[in-house]
Amino acid sequence: MDDVVLECRNIVKHYGNVEALNGVSFELRKNEILGLVGDNGAGKSTLLKIIRGAVQPTSGEILINGKKVEFSSPMDAAEEGIQCVYQDLALVDQMTIVDNFFLGRELREKKLGFIPVLRKKKMENETEQALKQMEFSMDVNKKVSDLSGGQRQAIAVARAVFADPKIVLLDEPTSALSEIAKHEVFKLLKGLKEEHSLIFVTHDLNNTLQLCDRIIILKHGVIEYEGEVTKDLSLEELLSMM
Repeated sequence: MDDVVLECRNIVKHYGNVEALNGVSFELRKNEILGLVGDNGAGKSTLLKIIRGAVQPTSGEILINGKKVEFSSPMDAAEEGIQCVYQDLALVDQMTIVDNFFLGRELREKKLGFIPVLRKKKMENETEQALKQMEFSMDVNKKVSDLSGGQRQAIAVARAVFADPKIVLLDEPTSALSEIAKHEVFKLLKGLKEEHSLIFVTHDLNNTLQLCDRIIILKHGVIEYEGEVTKDLSLEELLSMM
């Protein structure tokens, strides 16, 4: 199908005698938010690590836009247009927004032909522009420690999409947020799907029903349920499958 950006085929992962994933197959489509749901130990974190290149499957295939790919690191996945927003956000509290935004990929230019100097103004402008595109405005020289939970999450998401990935993976992004902050992040993510495809990993079915277009429930390393999110979908029925 032309609208499939990511396909996982029969993904299996063993850790010694423990089978974390057993033949997981699914598709991620263009401009959708796919909810990946399951209790602790269901296999969702392992699957996410495989998609982002942090671990390799025991067997199975991953295809990006119909092309088979093999990842040996998250850098390989990033080169294929996959970025991840981690549960802990990976932000440094005592650094500014702009410094967090460019952490590990700072922009530099050489003065006098050999002295490397940070291009601070350009970094500030690019950070401001990235946040503006997400309808989010704030002082980029503010320390992350001074931000609310929702603002921190917005910075982490903006940093992930700055490289214009095709696919954004979100690992429990709202687990520590208030209801107000959660609502702000959901609005932001719904806007992102206009240009990206997202996998939203969570154990909270309520979040999934509010945000996602489709849902996959993992249980003991296998897909227990896959389907569209509709108003007729029963929370109680889904809970019984977890």
